[in-house]
Amino acid sequence: MNLTQYGLDRSIILGLRERVGEGFRVDLVFDGYKIPSDRPLITIENMQGNYERVSKLREGINATYRYQIGLHDVNSVELSKNKEVIANLFNFHRFKYFEESSDNIKGFFYCELTAVVPMPASDISKQSEFHRVYFDVEIENIKRSC
Repeated sequence: MNLTQYGLDRSIILGLRERVGEGFRVDLVFDGYKIPSDRPLITIENMQGNYERVSKLREGINATYRYQIGLHDVNSVELSKNKEVIANLFNFHRFKYFEESSDNIKGFFYCELTAVVPMPASDISKQSEFHRVYFDVEIENIKRSC
């Protein structure tokens, strides 16, 4: 199965919405995105990806997709509880892969949680920066030539 950036974005959003339950807002970060005041909030941001040739004549490429998933919570107690829930999702949960429509599951994939990074507020007056942590996630896929 050849994964795509669009399909992974959509699949991670839908998977998190399904697994963390109601009350969580899940947003994809894009140019011009402004973090809302809603909490708890999960943000998904694309990071640098890599491509590595794994066979001669470029018949197979190992594509690594990277994401930074932010958890912005209401207080430190909820942050520590929800941090464990989300870390367990990335460590143990198999995500459904959707190419275009949420009605059409094309397969499944796992995420590799590589780091959990707590982020203190840079300025005490910026309350929107309180109670947040970021998860660094990688997804690897061997792409085959068409």
